[in-house]
Amino acid sequence: MSEERILHRNLAVLRVSEAKVLDEIRAVVPLDDYCFGQLSDTELIIDPQRLKELIGRLDARGLSPLITRE
Repeated sequence: MSEERILHRNLAVLRVSEAKVLDEIRAVVPLDDYCFGQLSDTELIIDPQRLKELIGRLDARGLSPLITRE
């Protein structure tokens, strides 16, 4: 049985359904300014201290993100 290891806590992940959605977001919001790294074509690690700021910018552009906490 494999054991899941937790490497980081309190990270925010922006996940989209298709990679092209990240390009669409980048066209209207400086997304990379909020990004620590990329997990996959559809997942970015977001600076948790700037998450509220990013959400505000997305909301202002009509891109309301679904926020989940795990």
